[in-house]
Amino acid sequence: MDADDADVWADEPIWHDEDVVGFVTSGGYAHYSKKSVALGFVPVDLIDESNTLEIEILGDRRPATLVTEPLFDPAGERMRG
Repeated sequence: MDADDADVWADEPIWHDEDVVGFVTSGGYAHYSKKSVALGFVPVDLIDESNTLEIEILGDRRPATLVTEPLFDPAGERMRG
């Protein structure tokens, strides 16, 4: 997500269009991925990487990209050495 100068903590609203559709459960800066990451719940019918979501941080709605694959080692190659 585009966190700019503040990362999510928890309970921030997740917006789709003009509706709050979920809330962040946790998040922060993922050092390995070099991205600000937010974990949260949204309705199953919105789980599509083409959907535009926003997360409200300190009163500002910031763009968020829905990712359905793990950010770290999605193929599990690192574990296999």
